[in-house]
Amino acid sequence: MSPYEAPANGSKLSSRYRSKSIHRPGLKPVDKSNSSYTSILDEGKPFALAETLLPEESPWREALSPGRSIGFQNMAGPMPSTSYPRPPPRPLIDYVTNGWMTAEQKHSNLGPNSKAGGSNYCPASMKGLLILASAPRLRRYIIVYLILLWICLGSWIKLVSPRLREHNDLLRALDPNFGDGLRGWFGLNSMPKFNDLVYLRSLDPTLLPGEKEPTVDNPHKKRLIVIGDVHGCLDELETLLQNVNFEPRQGDHLIFTGDLIAKGPKSTGVVDLARKFHASCVRGNHEDRVLLTRRHIQAEASTKSERSAAEEPDQIDDDIEPANRERALANELTDEQAKWLDACPVMLKVGFIKHMGEVVVVHGGLIPGIDLESQDPSTVMSMRTIDIFSHVPSASSKGVSWTKLFNKHQTMLAVSRQSAPLGERTQYPAATTVLYGHDPHRSPVLKKYTKGLDTGCVKGGKLSAMVIGDGGTSHIVSVRCKNYTQKR
Repeated sequence: MSPYEAPANGSKLSSRYRSKSIHRPGLKPVDKSNSSYTSILDEGKPFALAETLLPEESPWREALSPGRSIGFQNMAGPMPSTSYPRPPPRPLIDYVTNGWMTAEQKHSNLGPNSKAGGSNYCPASMKGLLILASAPRLRRYIIVYLILLWICLGSWIKLVSPRLREHNDLLRALDPNFGDGLRGWFGLNSMPKFNDLVYLRSLDPTLLPGEKEPTVDNPHKKRLIVIGDVHGCLDELETLLQNVNFEPRQGDHLIFTGDLIAKGPKSTGVVDLARKFHASCVRGNHEDRVLLTRRHIQAEASTKSERSAAEEPDQIDDDIEPANRERALANELTDEQAKWLDACPVMLKVGFIKHMGEVVVVHGGLIPGIDLESQDPSTVMSMRTIDIFSHVPSASSKGVSWTKLFNKHQTMLAVSRQSAPLGERTQYPAATTVLYGHDPHRSPVLKKYTKGLDTGCVKGGKLSAMVIGDGGTSHIVSVRCKNYTQKR
């Protein structure tokens, strides 16, 4: 059979691989029985096959010679037919040797001569930890946990720890068995009495709100309107009374927490309004100084050691020193106005109000554990802070607020009263709630047993009032104020 004829099984091959009897000039028939042909196919050398198939004088051999590129410019003869039967290619898997499995590692930490105890030895567990530590997710977790730890530590140092320390100090300060005998209760010693000063006064019980909320069948409606430091701000006071719908004929009653006068532009007008509505008040530190200055001026006028009242300024100038402003205000007050202010007590016992217990109105504050009759009047009008161990009050704003110690003391009394047998509960004093001013804040400071109502009206803050109605209900009403302390 001719080498160009189709094989016996050619019927099973596609037309692409079927041989055709096409003779090309310059090509010699290939003897498939030749051993060189079989070896060439086995070795997979296509160029060797091409060299065998192409004659020496063929231009294709020159095109396939080393150093020359295959291109039409190098081909002088006719192009061989692409329909010549090609041998089937070998699968790629036959070329895979897996030599990397048997090759030695060039960059391994454990060389061929390394031992397990050597300096470069790294246990498998350590390798796992190193791999875990180098993971990006673990690094993110570590950063998040460090931030959370920093927040918790800062919260403990700045917030939790000081509160716990203050709580423990308050408990020790209120423990009568604690101390070395040098720490006592301030105010237990007898206090001097001042004949020209009203210490304590009780409010008329008929002015108190009822214990039950008003209904259709019980239209009883009375309100107590407790107002913080006014400081001569008459316009804001009138606006506040309009906002609370003040109706004295319906049973409303005004109570001022002191400092009605001084600093503001219309101190005498505020006094006249309070007198007009038969309001109650307590003596503040500014009323006390102005009244003492008035007595001093009157004493000096009797000896003619000071200039006459006509030479005193009629209006209060912001540029005048505080002492001179107090003198000017003292001269501006009429005898009736001064008499009404002088009648204001240092402490006002309001009485029992539902949800509040016994209510007391003062200007500054009270020392816990001391009866009202034994309180120092000067500190009651001016205190802001207190020493938690000696219980000595101070007018300074630096320190522990007296309200913290007072609220802790009342809370401990309430717990002792509730835990005592029924027959012994009357031995404990009733809960006391203090309404006060003097210490300005942006908003009312409302705690369980203390209610601060001074919101800095004269300095551009607010004028606030606590409205207490029947059934012990209460709410806060405030109005904006101008700043009267700025120099014009």
